[in-house]
Amino acid sequence: MWSRSEREWSGPLFDAHVHVGRSLFGLEQSVDDLLASMDGAGVTRAVIVPFKPPAYELGPENDRIARAVREHANRFHGFARVDPWQREGALAELRRAHRDLGLQGLYLHPSEEQFAANDELVFPLLAYLQEHGLPLLLAGGYPGYAHPSQVGDLARQFPEVTIIVTHGGQLNISGLLLGDAGQMLRAHPNLIMETSGIYRQDFIEDTVAELGAHRVLFGSNAPAMDQGFESLRVRLAHLSDTDKNAIAYGTMARILGILDDVRSG
Repeated sequence: MWSRSEREWSGPLFDAHVHVGRSLFGLEQSVDDLLASMDGAGVTRAVIVPFKPPAYELGPENDRIARAVREHANRFHGFARVDPWQREGALAELRRAHRDLGLQGLYLHPSEEQFAANDELVFPLLAYLQEHGLPLLLAGGYPGYAHPSQVGDLARQFPEVTIIVTHGGQLNISGLLLGDAGQMLRAHPNLIMETSGIYRQDFIEDTVAELGAHRVLFGSNAPAMDQGFESLRVRLAHLSDTDKNAIAYGTMARILGILDDVRSG
């Protein structure tokens, strides 16, 4: 019989999926609250993204993210959020966030913005990411909006874009949907699994065994999910320390080109 102290890996974490600000749907997280949570969970860096705000205005939220990154450059990396229904306005906002604000990727939430992940609506945004070598963080696992088949189709059409799909691409990791999520990852090497909410620990472990630790990374989806609890999906996994280092830190560091840290090798 094992004890938690015998199994738990204690290395640093790079959280690929954290929200800052106030959500239309009631969630809220300040920069100070996030920093306290990160310190408690052993998270040294985080990708921060906007909530969908009560005012429906994403531009000021991207400004908020950029300001937090400037003030805590050693802890935060920022991704912009846009609403694809704004069409040319969405592309212009992505361009502004990248060129003027220095944000390093794009976050899309098909369910909250009510579009299918593979709708032609998003193609100009993906084309911009492809042109500039930027990653996409995509809220996955929402039926009708970001099912594995829809996410996989988007990945197929933009094979040069690194797409980080949250929740392993499927929030209900069971039955046929587990198979769909696995097939999505096997078929599209530009897809990276993010671990938040994946209650099937064997799904994480089996994906690493089959596809490699470079196809999996840690994300918490805080504050909707608890950052400390979500970190245990990595810390308690039945994997080698080398694989845990990659999932916990190295994969996200590689995607963002952070080369000044041994964990990113």
